[in-house]
Amino acid sequence: MILRLIALFRWLKAVALIGAALGTLHLLHPGATRLLQEWAAQLPAVGRHAIAKLTGLPPQKIEELAIGLFAYAALFTVEGFGLWFQKRWGEWLTVVATTSFIPFEIYELTRRATATRAALLVTNIAIVIYLAWRRAREWRRDV
Repeated sequence: MILRLIALFRWLKAVALIGAALGTLHLLHPGATRLLQEWAAQLPAVGRHAIAKLTGLPPQKIEELAIGLFAYAALFTVEGFGLWFQKRWGEWLTVVATTSFIPFEIYELTRRATATRAALLVTNIAIVIYLAWRRAREWRRDV
C-alpha cells in the first residue's frame, strides 16, 4: 500500500515536471508546442511561476532546462512503475535518486525557505528511510 502511495507521488511529480517543461518550451517555440500544450491543458497548471522567472534566460539555456525537466520526469515515471509493481530495482532506484537530490533540496531550502520546500524535503527523507528500511529488512530475512 505504501509503495503505491509513493508511486503515485512520483507520478504526480512527473506530471508537474512535464507541465513545467512544456511551459518552458513554449517560451522558445510557441507554435511548435501547440499540440503538446493542448494535451497538457488537461493536466493541472504547474510551474508557471517558475517559468515566468526564467524568461530572462537565453534560448539555449531554456532548451537545456526543458530537456532536464523531461529527463527528471522520465526518472520519476520509471520509479513510479518500479514501486507500483513492487520491484526491488524500483525501490533501489528511488532510494539512490532521491538521496542524491536531498543536498540540493537542503541548499534551496536554506536559500529561500518555504513550507512547500520543507514539506517536500521531509517527504523525500521519509521515503528514503522507509524504502531503505524495507530493503534492509528483506535482506536480513534472506541472509
